[in-house]
Parts: sequence; C-alpha cells; structure tokens
Amino acid sequence: MDQLVVLQEIYASFSKGGDGLQKIDSDGIEGCCPDQVGKLLESAKKGRIEEDTCEKLADSLQNVYEIKRLGDICRKAGLYGLALKSYNKALSKNPDQELQPVLQNNLGQTYARQGDLSRAIVYYQKAARGFAAIGDSSGMAHVLGNLGSAYRCRGDWDKAIEQCYSSLKIFEELGDDQGIAQMTGSLGRIYAEMGESDLAARYFERSLTDFQRLGDKKSAAWVLDRLGRVACEGEQWDKALGYYNQSISLFGDQGQSHNAGIVLSNLGRMYLEMGDATAACESLERAVQLIPRSMQPAYQNALSGLAATYSSLAKINLQKAEDDAEEDGQDSSARKQASKYFARSSDRFQELASLLKKENFEVEAAAGIARSRSYLSRISARVPDEEAVALAERAVAALDSAAVNLDGQKKKRIESLKRSIAGMKEALSIGFLGSEPWRLMRAVTNSCEYLVGGACIPGEANGYICDSLRNLSASMEAEKNEKNPAKRLKAAVEDLRRAQKHLSAGKSEIDVRSAAKIGEAAKILDALAGSEDGQSRAELTMKDRLNFRPERDVLLLLSSILTNYILSYIDDANTIYTWDESLKLVQRPISGKKSPSPPSQDQAQKIALVDAKETAEDLANHEECWLVPVKASVACPSSGQVQPFQEGSDVGEAVKPEERELQIDDVGAINDAKEEPQRSVEVNETSSKSEAGDHLSNAVTLVKALAMVVVLLLTIDAILYLI
Repeated sequence: MDQLVVLQEIYASFSKGGDGLQKIDSDGIEGCCPDQVGKLLESAKKGRIEEDTCEKLADSLQNVYEIKRLGDICRKAGLYGLALKSYNKALSKNPDQELQPVLQNNLGQTYARQGDLSRAIVYYQKAARGFAAIGDSSGMAHVLGNLGSAYRCRGDWDKAIEQCYSSLKIFEELGDDQGIAQMTGSLGRIYAEMGESDLAARYFERSLTDFQRLGDKKSAAWVLDRLGRVACEGEQWDKALGYYNQSISLFGDQGQSHNAGIVLSNLGRMYLEMGDATAACESLERAVQLIPRSMQPAYQNALSGLAATYSSLAKINLQKAEDDAEEDGQDSSARKQASKYFARSSDRFQELASLLKKENFEVEAAAGIARSRSYLSRISARVPDEEAVALAERAVAALDSAAVNLDGQKKKRIESLKRSIAGMKEALSIGFLGSEPWRLMRAVTNSCEYLVGGACIPGEANGYICDSLRNLSASMEAEKNEKNPAKRLKAAVEDLRRAQKHLSAGKSEIDVRSAAKIGEAAKILDALAGSEDGQSRAELTMKDRLNFRPERDVLLLLSSILTNYILSYIDDANTIYTWDESLKLVQRPISGKKSPSPPSQDQAQKIALVDAKETAEDLANHEECWLVPVKASVACPSSGQVQPFQEGSDVGEAVKPEERELQIDDVGAINDAKEEPQRSVEVNETSSKSEAGDHLSNAVTLVKALAMVVVLLLTIDAILYLI
C-alpha cells in the first residue's frame, strides 16, 4: 500500500476509530519512508501518535501531499509545532494554486489551536485571496467561515458576522445545503456568545431542522448539545435536559460514545449549577469513562467538573455531620463520607495536573487544599486526640504542597490556614499531655498565638476574636505567676460577646454558625472565670483545671471558626477549571446564575463559560473546539450591513479558535471535513437577508431629507422676517 494512502488512513482514524488500521500490514507499505510510516501506523493502532516518529517523517518526506497529510495528523494529535513545520515545508515546495490556499488555511487552523489568533487571521486572509484567485467558491466559503470564527473568538462581532454572512451567501449561491446549515448554526453561536439567547436558539433550531432534513445525525447531535447549553444559560433546566438527552441518544446510535461523553460532561455541569451534586456526579463519572484520555481538553474538562462535584458532595456531607451533631451531640458517618469525597476530589485534581502540558499551580493547589480538607473532615469529638493531631499534621503538609508555587493573596491565605490548623493541633495536644501544668499552659499559649496569626474573619469580629485569644493567653501567664486569671478571662468573654454580636448580624450561613460557636465558647470561659450564680472558680478547678479542658474546648471552637472562614476564601470548589483547545485556563463560578450583561457593546468584557466540551477536540470533530464566549448586552450594530470580504487590518487577542477544516484528499481535491457545525453568520429569513441593509439605508436617507426641509423652512421664515 502506498504510504500516502496509509497516512490518509491514519488521519481518518481520528474520526472513524482505529479498527480500520488493524487491517493494514505495516510490512507492505511502499514509498520513500516505509519504515517510519510503518512505525507511525503501529503506534496509531494503539491509539498513540509518536512525536519522534512524526519528527523524522517531517524531515524525510518529500511529496507535498504526504507532507500535508502528516501536518494534518500532527494537528489532530496536538503536535502543533510539527504541524506548522510540515505545512510550511509543503508551502516551500511551491505547490500548485489549488493546494496553496488549503495549506494556508490549515496553518491558520493550527495557529488558532495554539491560541495565536492574530497569525490565524493572517493565514485565513491569505487563503481567502488564494481561493478567490482561482475562482474556488466553495473553498472561499469555507475559509471565510474560519475567518469569521476567528473574529468571533476575539469578540469582534462586526467582522465575525460580516465574514460568516459572506460565507453563507456563497453557500446559497452554490446550493450547498450542508454549508447553509452550518453557517446558520454559526449565527446561533455568535448570538449565544453575545448573550442573545432567544436569537441563538432560533438559529440553532433552523440549523437543526436542516441537518435533520439532510440526514446528518452527527451535526444534528452537536446542535442539540448547543441548544442545551443555551437553555442552561436561561436556567431552563427541563428544556436543556431534553436537548442533552436527544444529543446523547443520537451519538449513541452512531456508536460515538466519546462524543456522548462530552455531552454528558455538559449535562453534569448543568446538574451542578442546579445544585444536584448527586446527579452531576453520575453524569460526570460516566463522561470520564467515555472520553478518551487523549482527547484534549475534553477529558481534562470532564475531570475538572468531576473534581468540583466531589468537593460539593463532601461539603454536603460535612453540613449533614454538623446538623447531626447539633441535634444529638454525635457526629454521624457523614463526616467520614465527606473525607472520602474530598480525597476523590484531590485525586482528580492531581490527575488533571499530570495531564496538562504546562504546570498549572492553581490545579496543584486545588489538589492540596482538597487533600487537606479530607484530613480535617475526619477530626471530630469521636476521634482520639492523638489521631486528631496526626490528621492535623497531615492537613498542614498537604497545604505545604498546595502553596509551594503560589504567590499573592491566595498564598497568604493558605499560610493563615496553616497557622489556624497549627493552633488546632496545639489545642488537641492538651488532651494527652497528662497533668503537667507548665506543658499544658504552654500548649494553650501556643495555640492562642497560632490562631491570632491565622485569624482572617471579615469585619470587626476578627479583631474581637484576636483580643479574646490574647486575653486567654494572658490568663495563662497570670496562672503561671500564681495570680487570679479571672479578670483576663472575663475580658476574653466580653471580646467574644462582641464578636458574636457582629457575626449574628451577618446573613450568610457561615456567619450564623460561627456566631453560635462563639456564643458557646463565651459560655465556657464565663463558667471558668466564675459564673453569675456564684459558683466559685475553685469548684471548677477541682473538676476541670488539672487537664485544662475548658481552654481546650474554647480553642477548638475558635480554631474551627477561623479554619472554616479561610477555607471559604481559598477553596476552589465553587469554580470549575476549564481549558480551551490551546490549553489556556478559564474558569467560572458554579453559581447557577448568568453573569449580568455589560451596559454596552463597547464595555463588553470576556467572561469564562465552562461547558465541559468547550474547545474540546473531538476525535472526529474539530468543531468541538468551542471558544471562551463573550457576552454583550445587544446584538452587533452592523448586522444587516454586510460588506464583501476585505482583509482585516487590526488583529487582537482571543482565547481560542473554533474552525472548520479544509483538507486535500489523496488526489488533491478539496475535501471539507464533516465536523460539528461552527457557524457564525447573521441571517434572518431568506427574503430579509438582502433587505436589512436597504431598510437602514432608506431610513437614513429619509431623516436627511426631513432635516433639509426643516432648514429650508427656517431660512424662508428668516427672510420673510427681514422683509
């Protein structure tokens, strides 16, 4: 078999799967590099593309079509540097006029996948000129769609609509129903990212109808997935669920479980936003099983969603444990379950970090924080003090790994958390230090010092808690000097009462729970100092003073409060980490609410959406490379005023491109890859497409005419007045 055909089959395996490759005998390959092509084939049979083999082939291949196909394979495999090298080598061989714009288009796609949108636009423009020069209308339509997609990625709605609308018009002139359906879907994509959900849904529905009529189930499934995301943005959960289920069913019917996994990942994100972490866990666990690890960043994004879901489930169980403790004074098994979920979350974050091409300190920190919380969750009244101290030490060690590469505010807060846990550890050690007063007093003092260093509660309550800890520490000094510590203890009680008052005014759940715990701590210290009913401190000493139990209980309550506050600041469980196709990190809070639109297009800011499939490269579909969307309050003001294709003069940054691929088949003909629609065109009904600009132009002319009439009348009136 000729090596060009083998390279074509390897490339096709990205969409069809690797079963067809098993029938090819690597010993029967003919060409200039049969051994290297055979090695590439054997690795592809195992689901891998070896970079070293591709590097050698890029240096050895001489046929322009073979070099081009190797570039396609490398681009699919995420070896973007080798893809660029191959395409540029092919261009250097002065290919014919038909192949040259295709290579330029593919260079644009590769740069786009690297996140270099500026260069992508330049090469798309070159490709457009090349297709125009040879009169290839179909090629022009496709590359204009890519160019529009690139402009959409950087939030340039005017140019995105202009280029995609031009693409749509060409498809209509050619009678290309597939292209029309794709560009209609692109219009929905643009409106979805602009925040125009109703318009987006209407165009997606038109695209869906067209794909269903054409029998293109795969594209229909992707549009259904996109409709599900639009419905999620509007919190139309039932409608979104229907779309997602239809999409999953279509992919299942076609045997494309990896694509079904991507939709399941989106479904899991939706459940998480709804607050149903259990359903989210089920969907995301299935997604991780179905999406191949090699599918980047779809697998990473599914892992990220699952890690966030495990953290949410852990928090739910912690809440249940605290509720149970308040009701019957006993910790439930929910605390152990919380620890398990935090550990699973940490495992997923660690796996995630290992899969990223570049070190990501935020993900590594998230893994360390989740691991620390797993240990902290197991500390309760039912755990022996020695075991609790060991758990606290392991929690601090996990935070050490989390903070090692961080800087800024988050690192400072992790250091504060470590001090709070150290204070907790000192308090726990009081329980097994025996009856040596000096060691016990020192443990109390150490605990107070650590907790003061870690205090990080908002508002005045923080200062009052620190003052109470200082007074408690001073009471130890008084005891050491054989003085009555009651005055210092009473001062600590007053400080705690003030802190309780401030936190009681808060509306958050953590404020309410913390206020209750502070009240409990104040009550313990008040009894220790001498209660109002006249109970003497000496009586308390006979019962409790030998082991400093009251101080221990107060310090554990306060350390719990301080730890929970800091965790609420640094815990990333409310953020799903998401990567675009160039593996740039974006993230979005799990709020269940849409971000407010900016007041005008000029003030539009990029926000990070986190669909699990966002920018995920499907084994068969580059269209899974969805970008980080941009929301605006209004649609593009130039809609309906589309001009013919012109080169863009200014190129800005964008997060990532989604593109429709143009390919050269084995005989050099243009073969448009059938992938998920990525359309970004403005279109109304057929009759209105060409009329929108005319209506606006007529309106402007009418206003000008009326203004001239008014001026003329005023002039006549002035002349008559002078006469």
